[in-house]
Amino acid sequence: MNRVDIKEVNRNRVYQLVYQQEQVSKPAIASALGISLPTASQCVNELIERNLVYEKGYFESTGGRKAAIITLNRDIKVSVGLEILKELIHLTVIDLYGTVIHEKFIPFRFNNDEAYCIRVGEYIMEFIAECRLCHDTILGVGIAIQGLVDEKTGNVTFGRILNANGFCADRIGRYVPFSCTLRHDTELAASFALWHNPAIKDALYMVLNRNLGGAVIINGEVHRGQILPSGLIAHMTLVPEGELCYCGRRGCVERYCSADSIIHAFEQELDDFFDDLRNGEPKHVAFWEQYLKYLSRAIYNYQILMSTEVVIGGVAAKYLTEEDLHKVVDMELEKSNIAERFPRISISEYNNTAAGAALIYIKEFLGQFGIRVKA
Repeated sequence: MNRVDIKEVNRNRVYQLVYQQEQVSKPAIASALGISLPTASQCVNELIERNLVYEKGYFESTGGRKAAIITLNRDIKVSVGLEILKELIHLTVIDLYGTVIHEKFIPFRFNNDEAYCIRVGEYIMEFIAECRLCHDTILGVGIAIQGLVDEKTGNVTFGRILNANGFCADRIGRYVPFSCTLRHDTELAASFALWHNPAIKDALYMVLNRNLGGAVIINGEVHRGQILPSGLIAHMTLVPEGELCYCGRRGCVERYCSADSIIHAFEQELDDFFDDLRNGEPKHVAFWEQYLKYLSRAIYNYQILMSTEVVIGGVAAKYLTEEDLHKVVDMELEKSNIAERFPRISISEYNNTAAGAALIYIKEFLGQFGIRVKA
């Protein structure tokens, strides 16, 4: 490597360390990276000139001169996330640490036409103006949609929930001055949960939204199959020749374990259903017992194949109690003659698909500095 390459490598290493430590001094940088203090100082000064890091006060003195606190300018670059749902859009802005700093829900029914795309573009620009964001700080707009997206073409190949077949990022991108990328919503929801819980290594991320979704995580990364996304547990057969699913098959997990299966059974929103359930309404209690049985069967079928932990997210996840999870585990074991225990089932605290979409550009930006975040 020549001197220019070495300088860039050192500068990137310093940026990585500041990102990871959040607050660090120049002497600590030199010690951690095994470089001289003048080299560390030069790298920090160059990063300050680029507005990527800055000095924020001083550490307490340990006997000598106080060392300046070097910290990341976490919102020098931000990313916008857009989640497209049937009846609304969800907009977010996240910083370089994946923290949501702005958020907005807008009722707006999806239509696979130009008028819809024009208005969504306007909503994005209005949102950016409301957040008072400079355009040069925005890395791009990540878009999450309820539909399977072809990795090569970027087009929705299966979007029956929204009637979105053929939809692509460019449809909206032509109305905003930023790069746009479209991905399957469940993969992005899993990505956001994984970003905030890097301890997850191998798991099924199961999303109990109005429509059920799933994504398999392998070695700390969302796994994508050769043709389809992994983890399409919603369309595994749970009840042979059972209720008709929107996919055209019968008896899918979607028909028995999605949040819609609860809402439609009692024509109640989730808050009302769970209020009645926890108050002991007999019909609700009976329904919930059957629901947990279906959920346990779906998870059992997955566990027999993959034997990893299961992380449950989505709008219905927050209503599940530890007692509910214990029942699911007990019901799994009742059906099994080959296992005395299964990997754990847990609830995700991080449920934000729009933010997962925004992460697409955050990861791309950090990758320029050699920061590879598994998500």
